[in-house]
Amino acid sequence: MRGGKGSLEALIRELKVEPGGTTGDLTFSLETVACLGTCFLAPVIMIDHDYYGKLTPKRAVDALKKYSAKAKKEEV
Repeated sequence: MRGGKGSLEALIRELKVEPGGTTGDLTFSLETVACLGTCFLAPVIMIDHDYYGKLTPKRAVDALKKYSAKAKKEEV
């Protein structure tokens, strides 16, 4: 939807997991859905309870990296 394919492909590359899968460290699961109720933000992802919209592949990966850094801090 509205360029979502490119963002999805970028997330697949970054996470090294296909839709429906979970990363080896169990930090992220990647799911595709038809609707998050935020069409005006499409394409959009939700991480935890936060929405990121009007994505480009770079913006999708940048949003993901914020949570990757947070997860690493919590491990320490």
